[in-house]
Amino acid sequence: MPIVEALEPCITCHAWNRDRSMLAISPNSNDIHIYSMQAATAGPPKFTRAWTLREHDALVTGIDWAASTNRIVSSSQDRNAYVWELQDNEWRPTLVILRLQRAATSVSWSPDEAKFAVGSGEKLVAVCYFESQNNFWVSKHLRRHGSTVLGVSWSPSALLLATGCADSRARIVSAYVKGVDKSGKQTPFGEDPAFGTVLAEYACAGWVHAAAWHPNGTTVVFASHDSRVTVVSLLSPEAPLQVIRLRGLPIKALSFLPTGSFIGVGFEYTPLLFRQTPGASTYSDGEPLETAERNTGGSFATSAVNAAMRMFQAQDKAGQEQTVSQTAKLSSVHQNCVTCVRAFEGKVGGRVVDFTTTGLDGFVVFWTSDELVSAMRAATTPLLSHS
Repeated sequence: MPIVEALEPCITCHAWNRDRSMLAISPNSNDIHIYSMQAATAGPPKFTRAWTLREHDALVTGIDWAASTNRIVSSSQDRNAYVWELQDNEWRPTLVILRLQRAATSVSWSPDEAKFAVGSGEKLVAVCYFESQNNFWVSKHLRRHGSTVLGVSWSPSALLLATGCADSRARIVSAYVKGVDKSGKQTPFGEDPAFGTVLAEYACAGWVHAAAWHPNGTTVVFASHDSRVTVVSLLSPEAPLQVIRLRGLPIKALSFLPTGSFIGVGFEYTPLLFRQTPGASTYSDGEPLETAERNTGGSFATSAVNAAMRMFQAQDKAGQEQTVSQTAKLSSVHQNCVTCVRAFEGKVGGRVVDFTTTGLDGFVVFWTSDELVSAMRAATTPLLSHS
């Protein structure tokens, strides 16, 4: 069983520091809570709230924690982003000049931590970097998006951005900033492509919620609201797209593991594991990390809908005031939409943890290698089908 910790009534996003001793979360408000974690040799870890960061005026939409510099970047519906630095045991914010007129929707540090990208409702991505002459963070805008940018993901080279947009398009865009990035770096689209160039565009049949890059930079995956995952191989311009159709509800967030496999989480309440085919850039159909879904032939989200229907039926027939939690508890670990997934690569309670998830149920869940192995062994009955 995975390790579960209930921290808040609701969690919309989370991020870990470098040594996995600190966890930053957004409790679906304009605050950021930072917890210290003490991992026991056996049993669940102990969390203690160490700081509450209050600077945003509206809902926090994204958090990312830079491993090397120990900086936290946050985005919000208040159209702002802040870079937080720990000084004298206090987190001090620096306002980023985003120049946005609409909400910021997501944020991500580049792998070299020299830049970060902020998606927005203004049909653009703000690529931000520190301007030492003026001593503040400035931004350049990546336009050519037709609607709200829902998700951003950096390539390992920090030169390219994969974006998911509400115009049902996934894109790969150049984020090369002269004077910040070193020149002469090669990408699958050539050397130092000009900033803002749309290098590739892929049509989907729904909002593109999330994007993620393979650790070696040769593959990009996108998750869209039509319950599909699109796998793009950049090894050859002629390489066909692999489109994986989900039987369940859409994926909202993606994360690659060091092995080359990736995890998808979202409205289905349980993570899906997509395993890389050995020696190829293709992936297996998603395998649920909880076997209850496979055994019942249904989905956890469908069970939640059925539980709600039973609640209303009980109220109608008997006049009883019941809640969904009183009538049924789902067999999945998460009891609501899973909003965020992060690679972990550490030990908790004497067990190797590969990644963590958070959801609208307020749970932080540590998924261990045991769950991954069980999912691989249980992959005898396919959950998904290719289109």
